[in-house]
Amino acid sequence: MTTPMMKQYLDIKARYPTEILLFRMGDFYETFYDDAKKISKILNITLTSRSKSKSGERIPLAGFPWHALDGYLARLVKAGCRIAICEQTEDPKTAIGIVKRDVIEVITPGTLVSGSALSERSSVLLCSAYSDGNTSGLVLCDISTGEITATALESKVLAVEIARMSPSELLVPEGTKMMPPQGCEITELERWKYDIDTAVQKIKEVLQLASLEGLGINKSHEATIALGALLYYLSDMKRSVLSHLSFRGMYFREDCLIIDKGSARALGLVEARSGEESAVLADITDRTMTPAGAREWRKRLSAPPRDPEVITSRYDAIDSLISIPSSMDDIRGILDNTADLQRQAGKLGTLRSAPRDLRAIADTLALLPELTENLNGLNGDILQTAGKMDTLAPLREYIDSMIVDSPPLKLSDGGVIRDGVSEELDELWEIKQGGRKWIKSREKNEREVTGIPNLTIGYNKVFGYHISVSKSHLDKVPEHYIRKQTLVNAERFITPELKEVEAKVLRAGEEIEKLEASLYSDIREEIAKQCDRISETGRVLAELDVICSLAYLAKEMGYVRPELSLKSSLKIKAGKHPVLDQILPQGECVPNDLMLDLTRRILLVTGPNMAGKSTYLRQTALLVIMAQAGSFVPAESMIFSPVDRIFTRIGSSDRITRGQSTFLVEMAEAASLLNASTSSSLAILDEVGRGTSTYDGLSLAWAMVEYLHNNAQHNPMVLFATHYHELTELGKLLPAVENVNVRVEETGNRVVFLYDVEDGCADDSYGIHVASMAGVPKQVVRRAKKVLADLEAGKHLMHDVTDCNQLELMIAETESDDEHPILDNLRKIDPNELTPKQALEILYELRDKLD
Repeated sequence: MTTPMMKQYLDIKARYPTEILLFRMGDFYETFYDDAKKISKILNITLTSRSKSKSGERIPLAGFPWHALDGYLARLVKAGCRIAICEQTEDPKTAIGIVKRDVIEVITPGTLVSGSALSERSSVLLCSAYSDGNTSGLVLCDISTGEITATALESKVLAVEIARMSPSELLVPEGTKMMPPQGCEITELERWKYDIDTAVQKIKEVLQLASLEGLGINKSHEATIALGALLYYLSDMKRSVLSHLSFRGMYFREDCLIIDKGSARALGLVEARSGEESAVLADITDRTMTPAGAREWRKRLSAPPRDPEVITSRYDAIDSLISIPSSMDDIRGILDNTADLQRQAGKLGTLRSAPRDLRAIADTLALLPELTENLNGLNGDILQTAGKMDTLAPLREYIDSMIVDSPPLKLSDGGVIRDGVSEELDELWEIKQGGRKWIKSREKNEREVTGIPNLTIGYNKVFGYHISVSKSHLDKVPEHYIRKQTLVNAERFITPELKEVEAKVLRAGEEIEKLEASLYSDIREEIAKQCDRISETGRVLAELDVICSLAYLAKEMGYVRPELSLKSSLKIKAGKHPVLDQILPQGECVPNDLMLDLTRRILLVTGPNMAGKSTYLRQTALLVIMAQAGSFVPAESMIFSPVDRIFTRIGSSDRITRGQSTFLVEMAEAASLLNASTSSSLAILDEVGRGTSTYDGLSLAWAMVEYLHNNAQHNPMVLFATHYHELTELGKLLPAVENVNVRVEETGNRVVFLYDVEDGCADDSYGIHVASMAGVPKQVVRRAKKVLADLEAGKHLMHDVTDCNQLELMIAETESDDEHPILDNLRKIDPNELTPKQALEILYELRDKLD
């Protein structure tokens, strides 16, 4: 027979069939049936069982203490689980019958608000998409900060934009066929949530608006519908208040430099390429003092602005900070002590803020007057605007008046509310503290009266307050002591007087806990009304942190301010790869120049493998991204025009899970460039065509260069690294194509890579030299040289191997690193001086050596 508690569990579980239901039972979260089996494997916790079900089988059970929830949640979310948190919604002490329980929150990959599953320095995005024919709406929400943005775009680029934004979870209408980006989970919602009138109503309700006019989203029905669906989802997942949600406006792809997901990964922009975890540009260049600043820097690198005024304003702010280093250091020192106000606003909006969170907000606000004072003496629009930030002084004063300076970790620990806030609370504390003082003084008094020197008064949950006496002094115990427990070395006693005081202390403690919880809830709700202002101040602090970080980086590394050009151009003098410049020992990162403009628009880069062609290409892209994001750069000088899009074709492995070969991926990326590039684009192409036969690859590469040179619409600036030396002929045939090569020095049988780029094409691919340096066996290297010589001489290789001279084969097969001794002997012989007899003797001698 099913118990009332299990019936309650099954009823709730029926509403959340696909989620792991964490069922609160006292101090534990329990799971049952398949949920228990699943979490026991994921969390590596014991799987046990409880009383039998109707079918006679024991019910699988697994659980963990409630205070361990945060750590276990991180592992469950990482494992791809959706978790429903079911709490006790009434006090078990006052409950009549079964304790009431209900799900207060469902946690999904895109709805993390706080905890160890949420990285401090990167964002987790929930995305909602809706298409209606040729146009689509896309909405992005970071629920940890409450920020919502949206865009309207053509349906043909919807999937590309979703991948570029890297959401953790994507909401789509039920039945939608869409391949999610890597690392993203798709959630299908009921179709009725995608009605325009329903969406408008939900937006007004959640965001507390009378009209959508001020949002700027009403011009796009698709974006409006996508936003409504997202808010429905959040309302279902988060049963608490969502007052921190704030619509930050529409964004448009054409306003920023578009860097698709594949290009960002190939360049190591904000996430590591396989095996290069220490070479991420965002990490290497990050000197921010706050997690919010780190997140903002990653956003800027992922989508640098195209507006020259925005870029220039960032340069001006960096210049101003560098010119007064003492102010920069003071500002960074203050920022280092600030809390993450954006995420604190997220906690407030979902009523999750613990006492120390409120204290952190107040302590941060207390630093803002000094911060704004430091900013007032600096130039630049960004710094002057930051100097006028909302310091929320009344809010700080309110928190200071309500919450103690050093609150405990948990509200239930007590002592959170400051004295004077509640007369009733103060009286209860006097009773509780007075009782404790009485008990402490009573211990001393009892020792004196009884003559028992080691008598103690202790407390536990079973017996409450009790007197403990060692067995060696039991003969001195007074008659009015009542024995309660016998231990190995002592006995415990109580007295009517002690129990009376205990009742007062415990009763006061219970009343304090209830009253503090009620007062704290009211205080938190009052502070939550200022979520928008707290979040906005947090945003200003994050942007200020990024500017200070870039100024510090520029000063530390000797970076220079780029210059903006109105004409399409990219000129870099002595530029360095920004990652290698910091990773390699000082002086080992070789600087290189680059010049691209309307008359020199395509560079064909030749040179051997390992010489630095790919580094040169990546360096160019990374310097453009950094400069356009508003950073100074590692170079002697840099002049550039803002770029609308960066296209890359830099290495790729087969996408087996999607049925795509390397060559198919390569051609898809090439097609994107050929169909979508403009005169403001930058293309970085490394070895296009190598995924197919030599003649096919060469033909495709040749045709692509011609197309990008001659097309009036798709005519970007291009860096094209190639091993097809035949392509260098295009430098003579097409006026805007130039050849450059990565220099090497050949000394005897050795090749030295100089990593220096100069005009002109490479004389040799040096592939056989590189193979030798990589440790390919000497006999293979020598044979390759012979085959290469034959090919260059026009000889066909498909002859019978038996035609090969036996002496040649024997020499080729030796594993010695030195030249074969037979060759040395032959070189010393002058045939013109040999008699027939001597020649015959030498021939026999050579034969003997071969044996």
